[in-house]
Amino acid sequence: MTDRATLVAMMGALLADAAGPGRQRLLAYLELHAEAARAPWLAAILDDIAAADLTVFEEAQGAAGLPVTQERAAAVTLAMQAAIPHLLAGGPHTLAAAGLDDPDRFARDLLDAVYGRAEAQSEKYAHGH
Repeated sequence: MTDRATLVAMMGALLADAAGPGRQRLLAYLELHAEAARAPWLAAILDDIAAADLTVFEEAQGAAGLPVTQERAAAVTLAMQAAIPHLLAGGPHTLAAAGLDDPDRFARDLLDAVYGRAEAQSEKYAHGH
């Protein structure tokens, strides 16, 4: 990961995959989460996966040059995960209302919401702040 634009592209591709080729895999993953509510042994396995997911997203945000904190990384990761059921259901009104009808725009807007607009950050760093 080299910059914010690359991170946006990666996040957009992950979301597009959820609504496309990765749909069956993610449906199974959501079913596993539902089953984990009834099976503590499965919950423990999924907990390890979720913790790793948080770590990977935090590292990706840092690698993109963002001023990452654990809280910001968690907000981005959880927002991405929360988008998945809506992408799988594919309701056009919900997708449009949430901005998920354009996965790249959703990713860019998410980072802007958590980190501030990219242009404002660039200008801030250009002035030595």
